[in-house]
Amino acid sequence: MMHLLAGTIELRPYVFVFLASFLFISIANFGVRTTVLFAILTYMVALACEWSSVHNGFPFGLYHYIDATRGRELWIAGVPFFDSLSFTFLGFASYTMALLLCAPLYRNGIDLRLLDTWKIRRSPRVWLMAALFMVMIDMVVDPLSVLGDRWFLGKIFWYDPPGPYFGVPISNYLGWYFVAAITIPIFLVLDGTLNRDAKKPAGVLEALPSRGLFGPALYLGIAGFGITMLFRIGAANIGWAGVFIFLPFLTLAIHILTRAESYGDAAAIERHLADFPFERTLAIWPAAVTSAPLERSRQS
Repeated sequence: MMHLLAGTIELRPYVFVFLASFLFISIANFGVRTTVLFAILTYMVALACEWSSVHNGFPFGLYHYIDATRGRELWIAGVPFFDSLSFTFLGFASYTMALLLCAPLYRNGIDLRLLDTWKIRRSPRVWLMAALFMVMIDMVVDPLSVLGDRWFLGKIFWYDPPGPYFGVPISNYLGWYFVAAITIPIFLVLDGTLNRDAKKPAGVLEALPSRGLFGPALYLGIAGFGITMLFRIGAANIGWAGVFIFLPFLTLAIHILTRAESYGDAAAIERHLADFPFERTLAIWPAAVTSAPLERSRQS
């Protein structure tokens, strides 16, 4: 087992770079328990869905893995270990991107904070938007994976039959939305159940500047990696398709981050701190906001 796991890391280093980034970012923002349980449960859901697709075509459409690397890397139930593992960091990064675009913002120098609340974190728009963002990533990643024989992924699978979007069937993208719509609520439930009290979740680095931007940066890094690889292997037509998929999205994100209306007022800061009181001691907040609870306590 250890030999196969070591072989998996050696063959797929980029996957484990993304995985390590996810673990650090998620723990820094949401704590150890939520991160670990989400990774385990999401992997199990993704593995079950991949096993089902390989055997009966649901939910991604029918495809077959090629045993070219069996004995060199870890396989679980006929599925390469790294493949199902990817759903954990893809789902998390998509969720944090949706949260960034939906929550009010606050800036103190170079420290950009999300003024999220429990209501925002668990809102249907964040959940459904995150699922869509995950499908957008797959519209770059899956066509790239089909061409695995042109780069270091290798030829590991084929669709039966190939689909209309650069060899990928439309059912694959419907399946990704289905899986994202299941796994992202798992994160929301774990976060709300394990972290919804006044105590700081274990592992959270509340003083880390701009920690809410790290997850979206991971999302853009994965998309950028996929698009760059498409151009490098000579699949420029797919690469340009990826550019035009993400260009309107990036324009919208930049618009949101740069307009004054996206930044919260004192009331938005107070709503955030009321839900996450362990952040109240940070020096970044306006003095009028941090002193208000003390004044109310003295008056009562």
